[in-house]
Amino acid sequence: MHFTFCPQCGAKLGSVPFGDDGRVPWCKACHKPFFDIFPVVAITMVVNENEEVALLKPKYMSEKYYNFVAGYVQPGEQAEVCAAREVQEEIGITTDSLQFVCSQWEQEQQMLLVGFIARANKGAFALSEEINDAVWVPVEQALTMVYPEGNITHTLLAKYLQ
Repeated sequence: MHFTFCPQCGAKLGSVPFGDDGRVPWCKACHKPFFDIFPVVAITMVVNENEEVALLKPKYMSEKYYNFVAGYVQPGEQAEVCAAREVQEEIGITTDSLQFVCSQWEQEQQMLLVGFIARANKGAFALSEEINDAVWVPVEQALTMVYPEGNITHTLLAKYLQ
């Protein structure tokens, strides 16, 4: 979101040069900059002890491709806390470990995706109402079931397989 008015006092923002950032929206009344804001999503590839990955079909996404667990980072929440929380909420699995792998800007939705790989014990899924389907699939097979190269799901799988 690009600010036109100050979210604190409501004054129309001007712009000022701000160091290496170039010109940024500035509130004369509050004496502070307001940088563009955007949602941040944690996306987590969950891998079990059998080298299987949890693939999901959320209700609001593609019918063709599977995805990983994903959710919005809440204000005040660390991305890794969000990743573990979303795994528990969406598929009912507790993560044993979590590792940051990469991030990717999603231009179409104007959001930052923060990618993790989590280890967890294989168990039955307890799906949230957001999820239509979830399956455990061998990691190599998952490459044929997720979004193509260029998408963070494909990137996470490829990095894991390296």
